[in-house]
Amino acid sequence: MRSTQVIGLLFVLGAVLLSSWILGGVGSETSASAGAGAFFGLMISAIPFLIISAILLVPSSIKLLSGKARIVHGFNNKKWQLLLLINLVISFGYVCIITFIIFTYITVKLGLM
Repeated sequence: MRSTQVIGLLFVLGAVLLSSWILGGVGSETSASAGAGAFFGLMISAIPFLIISAILLVPSSIKLLSGKARIVHGFNNKKWQLLLLINLVISFGYVCIITFIIFTYITVKLGLM
């Protein structure tokens, strides 16, 4: 479980680094084709990193909400609890985004928007 949490955080950090590298040269003076290239670069690199991170972090973070599970999996010192806290915040963000996407899809499909 600890390796899942560490790998999930590494995928988030990789996505942030890739995004900053890809979008580093994009500005208001950037041509449309370069902007489209940056968008394509994000779609094939950073977005899959975030999806893999969500698949790893959300279920394992929910499992580790239990005190008994934290003891069993060795999350009993400050370093591992800090990692769990960071990953819980990231997981909460993923759940909020997924909930928003589902809510928006349902309201658009039902014609409520």
